[in-house]
Amino acid sequence: MLAILAESALRSLLLGGVVWAGLNLFRVRNPHMHMTSWAMALLASLSMPLLMHWTTVTVTVDALPVPTAEHFWPAGPSDSPSPEPLPDMLAAERGVAAAPRSAPVQALNWLALATTVYALVAGLLLSRLAVGLYLTWRLARAAKPMREPWTADWSVRVSSVIAGPVTFGSTILLPPQCFDWDVRKRQAVLAHEGAHVANRDFYLLLLASFNRSVFWFSPFAWWHLTRLAELAEIISDATALEVVEDRLSYAEILLDLVQHVRRAPAGIEMARACTVRSRVEHILAATTAPAKLGWGKRIGTAAVILPVVIVSAGSIAYRAAPAASAALDHAADAVTAARKPQSVSFYALDRASIFTVSREGDDFFGQVSGQRKLRLAVLGDGTYFYPAAAGPITLAVSHERKPFAPVLNQNGRDIRAIRTAELSWQGIAVDAGRLDSYVGAYQLGPGRVLTVIRDGERLHVQETGRTKFEIVARGVDAFDDGHDNLVIFLRTGEAKVNQVLLHEPVSGARSALRVSADRAKAIEEGFARRIAAAPDRFREQTPLPGSKEAILQGIEDLQRGAANYERMSESLAAKIRRQFSELQSTFKAFGAVESIFFRGVGPGGYDIYGVKFVNGVAEFRLLQGADGKVEDVIFRPDGNDRPGGVLACSGEQDLRAVSEIAPIRVLIYNGSGTDIQLFRLDAEGKRVALATVGEEMSFPIMTNVESPWVIADASGKCLEILLPGQQTRVHTVGEPQANGQPGRVARRTVPLAGSEAALRQYIEAVGRGEPNYERMTSEVAAQTRQQLPFNEAILSRLGALRAMSFRGVSGLDSDIYIAQFANGSAEWRIGLLKDGTIGRIALGPQY
Repeated sequence: MLAILAESALRSLLLGGVVWAGLNLFRVRNPHMHMTSWAMALLASLSMPLLMHWTTVTVTVDALPVPTAEHFWPAGPSDSPSPEPLPDMLAAERGVAAAPRSAPVQALNWLALATTVYALVAGLLLSRLAVGLYLTWRLARAAKPMREPWTADWSVRVSSVIAGPVTFGSTILLPPQCFDWDVRKRQAVLAHEGAHVANRDFYLLLLASFNRSVFWFSPFAWWHLTRLAELAEIISDATALEVVEDRLSYAEILLDLVQHVRRAPAGIEMARACTVRSRVEHILAATTAPAKLGWGKRIGTAAVILPVVIVSAGSIAYRAAPAASAALDHAADAVTAARKPQSVSFYALDRASIFTVSREGDDFFGQVSGQRKLRLAVLGDGTYFYPAAAGPITLAVSHERKPFAPVLNQNGRDIRAIRTAELSWQGIAVDAGRLDSYVGAYQLGPGRVLTVIRDGERLHVQETGRTKFEIVARGVDAFDDGHDNLVIFLRTGEAKVNQVLLHEPVSGARSALRVSADRAKAIEEGFARRIAAAPDRFREQTPLPGSKEAILQGIEDLQRGAANYERMSESLAAKIRRQFSELQSTFKAFGAVESIFFRGVGPGGYDIYGVKFVNGVAEFRLLQGADGKVEDVIFRPDGNDRPGGVLACSGEQDLRAVSEIAPIRVLIYNGSGTDIQLFRLDAEGKRVALATVGEEMSFPIMTNVESPWVIADASGKCLEILLPGQQTRVHTVGEPQANGQPGRVARRTVPLAGSEAALRQYIEAVGRGEPNYERMTSEVAAQTRQQLPFNEAILSRLGALRAMSFRGVSGLDSDIYIAQFANGSAEWRIGLLKDGTIGRIALGPQY
């Protein structure tokens, strides 16, 4: 709200400057024309917040050449569990303050302070205005009506409270001394005050006073009120002079009245001490009365100013030429084409983490729950490698091309994964006798349930907040939906189904245990409460009580090695236990907390905070449950103030790993047109293989600032060396140049062709609850499905989409738009691939 008011005040100031310049440039001296102009400016100032919303001009520009396609997760973490590697989940206690000795210095929330100061001053001025109106209304009501021949048809009352003439609305208030005035003085006073009534000056100045109270921080609002009051007196004086016909006598009347002035709470006084001197000088200096304006000239003056008002209130939305429909149709065909694996095996690393291995032709792919699907790197002797967040996973493959014995190396110890299920891609007839054993509810996470429903000989599955879909048998206890989503039921020794694996291409496999109907109902009701609260929380952007303290306490607990799992949801506690040693070392590297500041509320109801440590900064997104426990935390280390950079390969021999500097998360996108390999350099400068990143794919890495990474081609030849830092948090490996070195993508200043149209279609489709998933990458489609209930509720509250304005390009090369809705506005970010497919989407500001 404060930003809208500030922008409105600035635009009103610019409008006032143009009106002032125009009146002086054309040497307009007629006070009636001045009054019409400044009254028009006042109406525009009062309605400026609404005018900004409705006056948007869309400019079509030629798009620059489209940069290398991007195919990775949207800018910033999602508020839902992200398919990116999250070795950085952090749990925290809610409502428990940190120990006094380690309490950080809280950063001053300048926005909250400014909002409070504004509200106090505006409230004081508005209260003063309201009280003045009320007191003057009581004064006018108590005054005695006057019925004298010389009052004509005016509503005149006499009050002993005032000492000079006052106009209140359409009522003229006179002091008791009016009976002793001579005829000329009575005529002058009635003519002056009658002019105020006829011109409705009271109401105009009342609006100007309200404008000053709302925009009290703007000097123009104060000057505007003074100028309108001055013009009202000049015009009324001119009317009185037509009756008196003697300028010197009228000036003497004003000077006489000012001797007895006693200020009224509200209303227009004829003789205010602060204005009489300038008015007398103006009266004596003038030689002729100003010409009056008819309604035609007044309308003409307003018509001249109206375009200036529209321009001062308008915004420009840049739009590029839409992409060819043929390209979009080709994109839809490409997205729907999926390659089926010959076999899929599932291995349990622990209760919440599943390692999925799939074979597609001669290639093997691996995926850990919540992480990306990657082609396994060949280490030799039939051994493959997957770079899991918790540690490297090695996998052996038999001569029959079957995987077996995955081993996770975590903190120097080997953890052997246990095979839980295996599926060969084939269709079989469903055993109707087994269908009832699948029916029931399974808890996928802290706030979602997977419900299996039987409909005759068919099975349907529905996840909380998502649409129901049918599954078809592909093996014993194994089903799929025809879109690479797998549902595999697991049985106990008694042949009862007690668990289900839900595998999605983007986020991997999730395990869900069977729960009772009462437990499932409670989870569904909790999710419904989050959906109901999401629009208001997103619009109000205020944190939940205790969320800041929960983050601070969680940081302190991890640094001293004693996490309080009782304050966490079951799933979050499992993540913390699994990654405890890594999290502890990460937070120790950051050092003590210096300050914490609130950034906003995400669409999913996560409170977003930035935390400043002694050795760096990080972002936390925390979700609280109705029971007071922390349901989920997303943690992103952002390094320190060191910029980082890209070095030539010739310096590789002189580089070594750095572990003492702040942790940082870096996202590397492969836009080179071929596979690339990632190697980190250890303390001795030797390469340690991490991953092979496919074309148009990305890979996030957790590392330390300025700890070098070698980016190489498929043969291992160095392409460039990356030093993590603020300037390389998001790094794109471009197409090779003539010298073989990776190119750089030029920063744009205009939106990509078709991005505005694609965003409009996306917003409107999400608002209807019918997203077009064929126009998205699989990652964006998964994110959209996950966030659909929240985003649909938010868009429903915002109302119809009115306009869009392009605001810039993000570090991920996404176009940033401000979307204006009937009931508010929101920031959106969208990134398109070369074929027009949506490759990135985000609602709300990203940091």
